[in-house]
Amino acid sequence: VSGGTWASSILMFAEMDLEQLLGRPLGRNPRVLYPNELDKMPAPFGAIITTYINPILLGLKISGVPLSMLWVAAVAEAYLEPFGLNHLDAYMAGSQREIDAIKQKNPQFNDAKFQVPQPGRAKTIIMNSIIMAPPNFEATADTVVNLQISPDYSGSPFYPNGGTVNYHSVQRFGGRDLDNYLVGGGVISTYAFGSAEPTNPGRDGQMGGQNVEMHSGPRPMCLARAVGWSSAAFGAALTAIPGIGTGVNPRVEMWPITSEQQPRPQQAARMMIGDGGSLENLGINAALQRGASKIVSCYGTVKPLQSTMRYCSNPNYDPTGMELSQQLGSLFGFATYSESKSDYPQHNQVFPRSEYRPFLCELQKLQDEGRPLVVRRQLTTVTNAWWGIEGDRQVDIAFVILSRSRLFEETLPAETQSAIEGQVGLKHWPHFKTMFQNTVDITQYTPRQINLLSTLMEWAVYQNEDMIRDVLR
Repeated sequence: VSGGTWASSILMFAEMDLEQLLGRPLGRNPRVLYPNELDKMPAPFGAIITTYINPILLGLKISGVPLSMLWVAAVAEAYLEPFGLNHLDAYMAGSQREIDAIKQKNPQFNDAKFQVPQPGRAKTIIMNSIIMAPPNFEATADTVVNLQISPDYSGSPFYPNGGTVNYHSVQRFGGRDLDNYLVGGGVISTYAFGSAEPTNPGRDGQMGGQNVEMHSGPRPMCLARAVGWSSAAFGAALTAIPGIGTGVNPRVEMWPITSEQQPRPQQAARMMIGDGGSLENLGINAALQRGASKIVSCYGTVKPLQSTMRYCSNPNYDPTGMELSQQLGSLFGFATYSESKSDYPQHNQVFPRSEYRPFLCELQKLQDEGRPLVVRRQLTTVTNAWWGIEGDRQVDIAFVILSRSRLFEETLPAETQSAIEGQVGLKHWPHFKTMFQNTVDITQYTPRQINLLSTLMEWAVYQNEDMIRDVLR
């Protein structure tokens, strides 16, 4: 989700040996991380975040790249081009076997470029964005739905609340609202994503099937677009500004998959796409939609766990949902509101509210002991019609949460500990800002920041290696 897609896409698609890509592991021996070691350029996987994206954005704009493609093109050049993954004219598929099957059914793709995940890595990748609204309509909590892009299939698997949505026009004169609009309902082969709707409204047509015929879209659903869309954090807020969101936000042609419950055909329409983190930033709900019963969720928070309240010794404490982050609290039914026009946690609850305070208690115990915040919970889902998630499902989940750890910092050389306390190149440690951490650029981090942060989380995983392996068995 969001910037996490930059990393996961490279990990999945880069044609590079993992040892070369990731570099030598330091999480088992942080004692060697003297400041001069921290200031060395990381391995390619980390070094890519030292890229300055501001001059890339400026250069692309001067060269005439349309505003709606500017962020996608910049992300492609900054983070994907060094790995040969920036092709805007390449389709995606899950494997070479899928490519062969696609070309057999569609000879017009015989000369097309395809990108596939590297063998031996994760089974699949789900790159989460949001479908916000058609141009000139506003994105709200009651219209924004999850968009999942994978190499094999892409789309929004369910109808929100099992039905349609109503869009509010932002045009000042003559704009009419768009009511009873059908969104989602399933996924289609990714190489066909962005196409016009099938001409047949029934089965083997807009209701889906194995051999649905449709016209190709105007441009491939490439990896670069998926990665750029997933991190387009500016998108949601801009939809409320007449003329601005329509011109700046990424857009794609989309049509819903109809069903016996929603049989009315609907033509493809251009939709504005935004950052998946505006809806659900942990990727848990997308995994639950797909029936996952074992999850390891790695979450980088922007602030530490609030420690003014003792969660274990106050059974009557009424949580706010903001003790760590609104995104996390909303999964348990807390903080399901937002005064922001770019965050939509209102429909995110998937776990019982009664499980939240014990979860906070366990986190606080770890924090008090100076240990990393890695917690394993056995949770039961609650029904969530917006996401199409069934209740009463058992989920074994490990949360790996970014946090300071006294035990980790005590293993570091004294000079590095002093740099942390003095914020020497490490301001906001370890909760570095996702934008303008270093004021000269939107997203750039220094080698010192990357090396120390990656070692912290690597160390946290090693400290809980048996637990995490057990969850994934």
